[in-house]
Amino acid sequence: MKKMLIIMLTVTTIGALAQEPQKLSLEDAVNTALENNYGIITIKKDQELAEINNTWGNAGALPHIRFVGSGSYSEGFDSENGYTSENLNATVELQQTLFRGFSVRIQKNRLEELERLSEGNVSLVIENTIFNVILSYYNILLLQERVEVARSSMELSKDRYQRAQKRKEMGSAKTYDVLQAKNAFLEDSSEYLSAQSSYNNAVRELNYLMAESMEQNYRFTSDFKPDTANFKLPVLKDKMLENNKTLRNQYINLELAKLDVKSAKSAYYPSLSLTASGGYTESETNYGTLGQAFDRNPDGYNASVGISLSYTIYNGNERKRALEAAKIETQISDIEKEQIIQELKNQLAQEYELYNVRKQLLNVAKENLEAAELNLKISREKYQNGTINSFNFRDVQQIHQNAAYHYQQAVFNVIQSYHTLLRLTGGIIEEYE
Repeated sequence: MKKMLIIMLTVTTIGALAQEPQKLSLEDAVNTALENNYGIITIKKDQELAEINNTWGNAGALPHIRFVGSGSYSEGFDSENGYTSENLNATVELQQTLFRGFSVRIQKNRLEELERLSEGNVSLVIENTIFNVILSYYNILLLQERVEVARSSMELSKDRYQRAQKRKEMGSAKTYDVLQAKNAFLEDSSEYLSAQSSYNNAVRELNYLMAESMEQNYRFTSDFKPDTANFKLPVLKDKMLENNKTLRNQYINLELAKLDVKSAKSAYYPSLSLTASGGYTESETNYGTLGQAFDRNPDGYNASVGISLSYTIYNGNERKRALEAAKIETQISDIEKEQIIQELKNQLAQEYELYNVRKQLLNVAKENLEAAELNLKISREKYQNGTINSFNFRDVQQIHQNAAYHYQQAVFNVIQSYHTLLRLTGGIIEEYE
């Protein structure tokens, strides 16, 4: 028994001395996660890449200009004469595709859709992160409440155990009664330690979501209260179809598939290209002993323009197969869109009904807890007066503990369903970001 008390005292002391807790509200937790979460930082980098790639140059609309310069020097020797030769060349070349079956515009539209998709992915990751932080925060509050209930039950069992020991010393209680009280105290002590461990793990999980140190401790300031809004299913459905992040991303995927069809069709058009170049050439050759009459020093400018037209007559039906494959991908994307819509409607209907049921269960759990608290108060007085025995009092104590757990879980369940509905309808970012 003394070892158990020493262990509990040590755990409590270490937890108190580990680190001074800082205040943390739900809004603070969300803001910290939005700033530091690894997933958000990574997906925003992907968005930056999509923005960089979305240019007319990357779509092939701008010309390619290249400068080429060269120079050489040589000397020749023989038994009678020698010579030196110098050559300099500088050329600027331009290549421009004038027409390629509207592929430039198609590619630019594709890059814009990819940028939109990257923005949608950012919103989806942010939404998931906010949702996870909210549930993690409220799960901590739930476990915090359970720790308090377990601690209160442990203290009550401790008082009962001490009373049984005193009555045994006075000769009014048997060893059996003391052992029963001791077992109850040890059981409640184990429940308290388990609840404390679950609470500490939940805090570590929140620290991970916020990219904070695992050892950081907090004093949580937000209230553990449920949101009991009166939602209307048709209104929620309209919001979901308009704002759900997963569905909006699928719309973009469908547009990308349609652009792939246009790109495949563009291969049936001819390609028209323009090339132009201009440069300067200088050459000097000196024949030593032969005299200046044989020396040469030509130089001058040159320019050229060319237009080329090409058309693929036959390439083994590659264009046809590419077009058919692109059309099938579009059909698949459209079917996936309809599937997502049906899944979301089904999930929304289920979550809406679950939310309303959980609100009713919360009221039942609240009344049950109030009755259990009153019963515990009365039973404690009766037990101290000797009106009921230890077995009856232990039953009442456990009924109260279970009622408290059920009520706290009911509160969390309503909170979870409320924010799940917000997530499905795309409103969680607007409420918390």
